Amino acid sequence: MPDVTIRTEQDVEDLIRGLALLGTGGGGHPKVGRHYLLPHVEAGREMSWTDLSNLPDDVWTCCVFGMGSVAPSEPLSTAERERLGYGEVAVSHPMREAIQDLEAHTGVKIEALVPFEPGAVATTGPLDAATRLGIKMVDADYSGRAIPKLSQTLSSIAGFTLWPAAICDSWGNRLILKDAPSSEVAEFIGKMISIVSKRPDPFAVCAHAGFLVQARQMKKWVVPGTITLSYKVGGAIREAYQTKQDPAQAAADVLDGWVLFAGTITRVDWESRDGYMFGTTFIAGSGAYEGHTFKIWLQNENHITWLDDAPYVTSPDLIMVLDQHSGEPYVNTVLTEGQQVAVLGARNERYRTEEGLAALGPDHFGFDVAYRPIETIVSH
Repeated sequence: MPDVTIRTEQDVEDLIRGLALLGTGGGGHPKVGRHYLLPHVEAGREMSWTDLSNLPDDVWTCCVFGMGSVAPSEPLSTAERERLGYGEVAVSHPMREAIQDLEAHTGVKIEALVPFEPGAVATTGPLDAATRLGIKMVDADYSGRAIPKLSQTLSSIAGFTLWPAAICDSWGNRLILKDAPSSEVAEFIGKMISIVSKRPDPFAVCAHAGFLVQARQMKKWVVPGTITLSYKVGGAIREAYQTKQDPAQAAADVLDGWVLFAGTITRVDWESRDGYMFGTTFIAGSGAYEGHTFKIWLQNENHITWLDDAPYVTSPDLIMVLDQHSGEPYVNTVLTEGQQVAVLGARNERYRTEEGLAALGPDHFGFDVAYRPIETIVSH
């Protein structure tokens, strides 16, 4: 298949809208995604991604991503930042720098980037880096939805290691992670570094480049076509809103998914802990769902739901929240009481293995809830 190329602001908005939806409440805020991509539009640069079939098996690929809690926090004052020695932002493109540092450390020429998850930042950051480096962006990812832990990616399940990894943040901190005893430990190390990076400013980037493998290995484990799918569903939401159709149903149709619920948010409880955002969103039904309630438990992303207090759709399937009227997807950091929302669900069949469910099923998050495939719970 030919590469997909985007050039305009509308292209960018459609892509980011769809990526935010597949981000399942996480994956980064759309305004940061715009920060990555709109400068390329303004400079007249094309951005593209390529089908797996276009990538030779022997080229080297890696993931690049930002790490850190998505929970809202206030930036430090300029005086406090200077007192602690952070100074001003020193690196304008940490993801690009992390890739180059990984190449320098390993002696390997990286020719393609693979997002480890879809998201408004998780995918646009790598796309920005690929565009600046003149290398390929692969139309695939290692999760099929946003997830809280690197150890939950299909790359980790496959046995690929994050290390060797290069780390570069906005302040000029640079490290090489040569080895680690496990993916969980590597994740914890990265989270601790990200806390230092984000202390002055929650929008500072703590970029990690890792999961260095050749394309022949990568192709066996990724979820293909997720960037193109995001672009299509983002455009479908826009078109439905412009023509006064139901954007939630339009999105569900593209995803071959379902509208699970619609109503008004009555409460959002959350806390930031151990580098993650944990919480529960409470929704009171409206319209066809009047008199019913819905709850969503999150760890960065949406993972467990209850309809009228009975367990309902869960990870690894996708649980997505969007504005009931405009169809704009919500990341969990901006959910507030009074918002009128729709909740969508879609399959994530790549994780329906013993190892996949152990990594991303309800039991992994500490819930005594049996995973049931979404299509056995709801129907078209």
